[in-house]
Amino acid sequence: MLFSLINLSAYSQDTLSHKKTGKTKAFFSLQDTDTIRERHFITTSEDQFPEKKKKWDLNWSGLIGFDVFWDMRKPVEVRDGGIYLYPADVFFDKNGEDIHARASFNFVAMNTRLTLKVQAPDALGAKVSGMIEGWFMGISNSNMNGFALRHAFIKMDWQSTQLLMGQSWHPLFTERMFAHTVAGSAGAPFQPFSRAPQIRVTQKFAKKNFLLAYFNAQLDLRDTGPGGVSTDYLRQSMLPEMGIQYIFDGQTKDKKNDSKHQIYTGLGFNFKRIIPRLMTADTLATKKGLNSYSGIAFFHYEHLLNKKTKAGFKLKASYIQNSYEYLMIGGYAIKEYDKNAPLNFKADFDYTNLNTLSFWGDLYLNYRSWEVGLFGGYCQNLGAFHAIQDPDNPLSYYARVHNADFMYRLSTRLKYTANKLQFCLEPEYTSAVYGTLMTQTGRVDITAPTHWVHNLRVLVSTVLYF
Repeated sequence: MLFSLINLSAYSQDTLSHKKTGKTKAFFSLQDTDTIRERHFITTSEDQFPEKKKKWDLNWSGLIGFDVFWDMRKPVEVRDGGIYLYPADVFFDKNGEDIHARASFNFVAMNTRLTLKVQAPDALGAKVSGMIEGWFMGISNSNMNGFALRHAFIKMDWQSTQLLMGQSWHPLFTERMFAHTVAGSAGAPFQPFSRAPQIRVTQKFAKKNFLLAYFNAQLDLRDTGPGGVSTDYLRQSMLPEMGIQYIFDGQTKDKKNDSKHQIYTGLGFNFKRIIPRLMTADTLATKKGLNSYSGIAFFHYEHLLNKKTKAGFKLKASYIQNSYEYLMIGGYAIKEYDKNAPLNFKADFDYTNLNTLSFWGDLYLNYRSWEVGLFGGYCQNLGAFHAIQDPDNPLSYYARVHNADFMYRLSTRLKYTANKLQFCLEPEYTSAVYGTLMTQTGRVDITAPTHWVHNLRVLVSTVLYF
């Protein structure tokens, strides 16, 4: 019988919180781990895998989430604080007082979602399944509490090949490698964080070795440019975003055939081309575009100490060009065309990438109904490879916080799960350095005054899974 090539749901709710159910076995899975109650806010395409039966089956699930949090400084956030990114830059009044140095709080229930998992009859020799998921975060800050699409995809599994078509996590997110933080940002802005419509093929070519290739468009998160945040810049290039990844997925078992050690590691390359505008301010046609190249490397090790306890760590590094789409710092800028001249949108100028380097690690321990974890992240603005036109002019940049030099975060978490009810606590400390002047290549000029700001967010979350 054909079986799924790569059921990467070893960390999914179905695999970890239930005993054997007759479903198609995962490529690897923890055996009889009903005592380890591991549940996470983040749903991935790996949570859906085909069953042996060939009939239609619809399975509703989801969660009700309620977050309470306090910030010691004004945060830069999405959806009323539902997704927190970093502390805001200083904003001085006429007396020199920083207006953003104010504490705040909020209660948020928008992180509530509905998931429909679909099992379909076999087709073309493949096991067919799908998923639709939405949440109440809306599609923008002006649409909060509206129902919005998160996932909508079809999966086809053959003996050694898997095809995914639809919207799910961008492959740079690495679905098996997200940080298990209480915060729904899952490590953003220290790693790529985006969902996208895509075509993704995963091919097994040797034991424990896989190649993943993909093409994707944009919708959930998009690039920015002269017309604001839009999908137009990628669409106008006539090329989908594309990439390839190598993955090694292995494990070691004991004499009872129980998984003892798990290793998941790999690296990936991504290419994107955008056309930011079709005409100059003089309404003259322009075809100037920007090519961006990005790469990731990741490693995950997990050890099952016994049926009740496991521990592990995850490490990931990302080098990203034009990173606005991924909720990271950076983006792109207008390339210098007339040295020492002011910016002029009538010119037919070129563009240059802003380069971002980031690292994060996540250490965790699960024992029975408890989970403790420690997350650390760091990102650095590397500037551009070319000179920027009028680099101290904010209008020269299409980026997220182009004047941030670096950021880092430390957070610790505690989760307790009682059946399907989960209580979580996560203090999260994030620090950022902002500059007042920029170098010619878009880096913060550290010889000029800089502002080092900090924020402590204390997050208390209660979740009911169903």
